[in-house]
Amino acid sequence: MARKKIIYYKVPDNYWFRIHFVRPRFKGNIENVLLYMANECCRIPKCSCEEYNKKYFNAIKMFPGNIDMADKTLHNWRTEIPALFGFYKEDKENDVTETSKMAFFLHEHQDLTQFLRLFLFSFQFPGGHMKPKDIKDIIYHGIRFKPARTIIQVLMAGNKILGEEGSEKEMSISAEEATYCIFNDIRVTSSKLAPDKIAHTILDNRKNKVKYYNPNDSNTLSLKGTARTKGDMTRYAGDILDYMEIANLLDKHNGYYSMKGNELAALMTFANDVTWFSGYESFYKKDEIETTDLSKVEPIWFEYVNNSMKPDLFKTDIISIIGQHEEIDVVFEDRIRDVVLSDDRTTKDIGNLGEAIICGHEKMRLKINGYEEFIKLIQIVDSPNYHPGYDIDSFEADGTEYHRYIEVKTTISKQKIQMYGFHMSPNEWSVAGTIKEHYYVYRLMLSEKDKILFVLRNPVALYKNDKIDAEPRNGMEITFSTEHFEPTELLIWKR
Repeated sequence: MARKKIIYYKVPDNYWFRIHFVRPRFKGNIENVLLYMANECCRIPKCSCEEYNKKYFNAIKMFPGNIDMADKTLHNWRTEIPALFGFYKEDKENDVTETSKMAFFLHEHQDLTQFLRLFLFSFQFPGGHMKPKDIKDIIYHGIRFKPARTIIQVLMAGNKILGEEGSEKEMSISAEEATYCIFNDIRVTSSKLAPDKIAHTILDNRKNKVKYYNPNDSNTLSLKGTARTKGDMTRYAGDILDYMEIANLLDKHNGYYSMKGNELAALMTFANDVTWFSGYESFYKKDEIETTDLSKVEPIWFEYVNNSMKPDLFKTDIISIIGQHEEIDVVFEDRIRDVVLSDDRTTKDIGNLGEAIICGHEKMRLKINGYEEFIKLIQIVDSPNYHPGYDIDSFEADGTEYHRYIEVKTTISKQKIQMYGFHMSPNEWSVAGTIKEHYYVYRLMLSEKDKILFVLRNPVALYKNDKIDAEPRNGMEITFSTEHFEPTELLIWKR
């Protein structure tokens, strides 16, 4: 019996260009690394390039698991983090380096989902995340490409096509399809093919059982002349798709990515995006381009990206974090309801959500311990005009009428976070030192699948007894480990 001939999808050679960019070695742990490095960068004061680099490199080395890592790998981290995420600004001419707005944004807002959306929203080709010689190639090929926007436009176009065919299926895309039909086709990356044409191509290829990876195709050859693996061919498109999943824009099932069902507003913002960094536009008109001239645009690019960190854009969908059917009957339950339903959510609302959840925890803790008469006395005490150094006034439930003063520190991410640092303001640290054993920090980490709570009692004493680390920076930067602390069960209030 004759073997059935394999049909391969082929991008015409004159339209083939392999998009590539910096790939972080830590992609599988990206949320923990970004949160940790943003926090660490915010501890480093403005200083000489050499001094900043030493402190920055030491922070990388102290990341859990890195202490025995080879210097070559650590140096790769050192270049990859600023190249992609711009956590610091280096001015070699004046010998000054300082932490960027991007690092401060993530550190202060503690919303990794929003941060990654903003990163994806500004990420484009050409961009300062690339080496000048690679930017030169991008420009010579007429490429102007925003990957996240194009992917979403193609998925939306595919949904429309499937709907018109009477199908109830959702349009999806694999890393292979994105690589060959989007990323490495100049007709797409230079905006010469409309999203519906791309979607049609993908759907037709599926119907005709067309394959993509062909090791005998000359376009798969590496610089050494050997065929790249399928994983190597698809890794750049795969990276962007993975970032979009972590940013809660896409769902992934069996290697295929589809649009997140309850994120229409965010998806439409990407689909309708017309923003563009125009710093390289003048080079498209030149016959000869000097890489030194392209290098001069890099700081302007990172300034553009830093200014794209807008607190009111892409606020995290709280429903996806706390769950649609969970009990939210807590003191000040309107706080949660308002945060969940609001289309005008602010960063402060993330804190409000944490406070409301901890209020429910405290109510249940008092009830379990037989102190129901104190439940109605629990208060969320902060206000825009007055902050006493803590968020919640509760009770110890230890046979006394002593109060328990609680400062809530909340972080939101899609995946589970394992970095336990947080910032305490000068006022919070001072009040903690005054109240002592009745002052608590509740470190609450909310992700799609986990809600983890750590309770730190009397943080000033913990610091003096070497149970936590504290470093002065407009207050105190606190870090702790699971060596001294175990998670506390997060209680859900039930009447």
